[in-house]
Amino acid sequence: MKAIVLNGPNDFSLQEIEDPVPGPEDVKIQVRMTGICGTDIHLLRGKNPFAAYPLIPGHEYMGEILSAPANSHLKKGDRVTALPAEGCGKCEACKSGRLPHCPEFKFIGVRLPGGCFAERVVAHYKRAFPLPKKMGDEVGAMVEPTAVAVHSNRRADMGKGMKVLVIGCGTIGLLIAQVARVYGASQVIVSEPLDERRALAREMGFELICNPQEEDLVAFVKRSMGMADVVFDVVGTEKTLFEAEETLRPDGHLMLIALPHTENLGIPYRGLFAKELKAIASRTYFMDDFPEAIQLLNTQQVNVRPMISKILPLDRFAEGVELLEKEPESYIKILINPASSS
Repeated sequence: MKAIVLNGPNDFSLQEIEDPVPGPEDVKIQVRMTGICGTDIHLLRGKNPFAAYPLIPGHEYMGEILSAPANSHLKKGDRVTALPAEGCGKCEACKSGRLPHCPEFKFIGVRLPGGCFAERVVAHYKRAFPLPKKMGDEVGAMVEPTAVAVHSNRRADMGKGMKVLVIGCGTIGLLIAQVARVYGASQVIVSEPLDERRALAREMGFELICNPQEEDLVAFVKRSMGMADVVFDVVGTEKTLFEAEETLRPDGHLMLIALPHTENLGIPYRGLFAKELKAIASRTYFMDDFPEAIQLLNTQQVNVRPMISKILPLDRFAEGVELLEKEPESYIKILINPASSS
């Protein structure tokens, strides 16, 4: 099969390799659609602190079952997405579906080989989730990032009437804002410097939109809704952390979503202490976040189609990465279809 093989930072290419061999409890999946995300780009450029080379990258995908264990709930031809992580399978975290809390947690396509920028993958059948028949492949490929948004909102105890600030309107930020609205947020402010991404947020029905390069975000929030109950920082810089603390009410939730790029980026302690804020990291998702994400997408309570900027074949993967890096104002989410060709 064809796959993107990443040997180390900036060293990746399309190669012909052997098909993955499923274990006794694995399903084998023909990948039909997969997404390039910021985590992948950081991995490709040597900026992901959890990376382990060499590997096939990629973790957002959907596909069609080629084979499944007899004791599973799946059969050949089923369309599925899969949770791209592994744990020990024995600890309480694993048994309750909280894989990120397992001491042996590893992410497929980041720390483990077997990522989805390939024609075929294998996954444990318990981590494969059937997709509704009417759900398009491109929407099915967005279940994984939607699960990230579901998980972060659940960790924030999002509820009816809450006031929310989302800093950063990339894929994850826009999904978090939509899920917060579904979960009952009364006001949602989004902050984004790129014109095109602010326009996309407006297309999705958000009205309180700040350009932090032209307006002071703290003043914008206080003028628009007073103080925030929850701030999702999807950027993760000293400036955004300071802004998050300044806009939060006492006892508010500071949600840390951005991938850590340095060991030394600390949370400003004085503001955290003075307001008794809750600083909560949200890394990936639990098992039960996937069915919820599928439901939100299937009922169109969360809309991902406006975010999908382009669909490319696997042999144009490098082009997709370049577009996302060099033209972030024009490209939010690029999907890869391994079954198509240039």
